[in-house]
Amino acid sequence: MKRSLIVVAAIIAFILITSGGGIISRNSSKALALAPCYHAQVSTDNAILEILKNDGVGISGNLIQQHFAKDSAYGTFKGRFLNNQITATYSFYSEGQLSDREVVFNKSGKTLDSEGFKYVEAADCKAIKYPQGLGLIPVSIQLPLHLLPKLRITSPDPSEFTFADRTPITITSLMFKTSKGEWTGLVNYYLWDIQDWQEIYNPNEAPDYGYEKWSNDKSVLTVSGPQDCIYEDKGDCSAVTEISDLMYLTESYSNSN
Repeated sequence: MKRSLIVVAAIIAFILITSGGGIISRNSSKALALAPCYHAQVSTDNAILEILKNDGVGISGNLIQQHFAKDSAYGTFKGRFLNNQITATYSFYSEGQLSDREVVFNKSGKTLDSEGFKYVEAADCKAIKYPQGLGLIPVSIQLPLHLLPKLRITSPDPSEFTFADRTPITITSLMFKTSKGEWTGLVNYYLWDIQDWQEIYNPNEAPDYGYEKWSNDKSVLTVSGPQDCIYEDKGDCSAVTEISDLMYLTESYSNSN
């Protein structure tokens, strides 16, 4: 009887170790674990993969792919993580159109490889920034990448913005999509001829045309936008605060061409 029990126990142990459906063979070990956030960067292009649900096989979350010189994409993914590989359906918006396609991420150590991007583990997806171009203004501004789906750039007519009989060379507006789905103007970026700027600038008056944040020998960039929360929704307020904090930092601005 004792010998029979030993044999049965040995068989059960063997099955648990070798079974393809057993816990050991699935993605539960620390070596195969996925981080909550991954960030990839190639030159001025960035991407974040944010994993919101992972039960060991089924996986879902957000994927944002920002491209400096072409259309970006953002959306959600849902799929499976097996044998060190994520295979998922990516439902994304690009140029205002909703599309679906398959995406594959191959895991190696702490990195994920996909479509020429190497995603590395990141502590917090909300802390990752990207360079946003400003249209005809030769400057880029650092903005939170996780907010990209809520942001877009427009170019108002400069003639609508005149200060002390001086008109900016060009204007770029940063639009923000609220939790109600409404697009509102959030930040204005003004590019001035340096001589016009010297005519209108008065350090003793509140600057209706914004604060100087960048300049070269021919032009000056000024920026105006909210300094406090202007929305009732807490999520909107948090997003605007993130943007405002970066907007007034001189180091957020750099030459883009």
